[in-house]
Amino acid sequence: MEIGILGFLKNYYFIVVYGVAMFFSLVRYKFYFDSFLKYLPILIGYTLISEILGGLIAENDHFQIVYLDGYASYNSLILNFFEIIFFLYFFYVFWSVISVPRFKKWIKYGAVLFIICSVVNPFFQDAMLFPQMLGSSVGSIILVMCTILYFKEIKSKSNIPNHRNLLFWISLGLLLFYSFYPFILTTGYFNYELYQKLYVRQLHYLLIALMYGCFIIGFVLMRRIRPKED
Repeated sequence: MEIGILGFLKNYYFIVVYGVAMFFSLVRYKFYFDSFLKYLPILIGYTLISEILGGLIAENDHFQIVYLDGYASYNSLILNFFEIIFFLYFFYVFWSVISVPRFKKWIKYGAVLFIICSVVNPFFQDAMLFPQMLGSSVGSIILVMCTILYFKEIKSKSNIPNHRNLLFWISLGLLLFYSFYPFILTTGYFNYELYQKLYVRQLHYLLIALMYGCFIIGFVLMRRIRPKED
């Protein structure tokens, strides 16, 4: 199966939102280039490339990474590797910015648990062919925990109004998406008929657009982030 560029963008419209987020992350980079988010444009660029490659493999017969009969359109390996980088990056960001010792300890333990699950998961699910349910679900839960801990901390001591705080908008986007992500993964894997009946794929894409829409709002409204938060 092959589709043209317009067909590809119609099926993967959220990729446009990635592109817009990438644009604003670079335009506004001078406001956070020396902060704890200095590598964010690289992560967004990596996300954009991963999603484009994943979409091309799924939709075009000329692109494949799995050379097994009947599996040419499988792109899980790219996305599984991406998720490990994505989760570990944000665990580090929240560990860096949060100052409450017990919160930092929880994030550190959560990151270790995620790494263990990511190492164990391929023994039960082929990472070349399938999403890594254990690693992704545990990573999602820990990332949601990180956002909640961050909101709890800034509620009492942030000197930047929330609507001008880039990490506030990033955290909100992550919370919106990853609160639902384990449901999306498990439904698609264990009950594909229900996955289609409930339009879970459309929900997945909409949540991606909302998450990166929050990122874009944060880039537009943000104030300068100093190397160290007060």
